[in-house]
Amino acid sequence: MAQKGFNIEKEITIDVSAQELWQMVGPGFVEVYKWSSNVDHAEGKGIAEFDGAVCSERFCDVNVKGFSKISEKLTAYDEEAMHLSYEVTDGMPGFIVKTANFWKVVPVGQEKSKLVMEASFLSKGLMGTLTRGMMKKKMSETLQTVLNDAKVYAETGQVSEAKRKRMEKVGKKLQAAA
Repeated sequence: MAQKGFNIEKEITIDVSAQELWQMVGPGFVEVYKWSSNVDHAEGKGIAEFDGAVCSERFCDVNVKGFSKISEKLTAYDEEAMHLSYEVTDGMPGFIVKTANFWKVVPVGQEKSKLVMEASFLSKGLMGTLTRGMMKKKMSETLQTVLNDAKVYAETGQVSEAKRKRMEKVGKKLQAAA
C-alpha cells in the first residue's frame, strides 16, 4: 500500500538568548507540560542515550483533538548544536505510519533566538489519504500553538493565556472526578 506524507516547518523569534531557550527545550525536554497548552503532563523514562539528554523516552498526556496519550523516543540530541529530534512511537491512529519532530534553537543576537520546529508525517491507506489535508492543517496549527506558548514562557516565565485556560479546564475536570 502506498504511503504518503507531509512536512511542516515553523519558527518563531524569541527575545531570550539561544542558551536560555535551549535550556527550556533541551534539558527541559520533559518539562514541556509546564508551558505548552498542548501537553497536560509529561514524564521522562529510560537511560539517556545522548550526552546531555535527561531521558530516552517521553510519555505525554496531550490536548490535541483525536489524541490523548503519546509516547516519544529521542532519536537525536546535540547540546552544542542545540537541536533534538524525536519520533512518536505510540498513540497515533493506525493509518499514521511515522511521526517525527525536529526542534532547533538558532542564535539571532545576544538576547534573541529562533525556535525552529519541523514535523514530518507519513500515512497509509484510505484514511491516510482522506485525512491528510485536515491533518496537515491541524498539525500546522498545533506547531504554531507550541511556538507561541514557548515564546510567552521563555520571555516572561509565565504560561500563555492558552496554557492558563487549559490548566483551569483540567483542574475543573480533576475536581469533578474527586
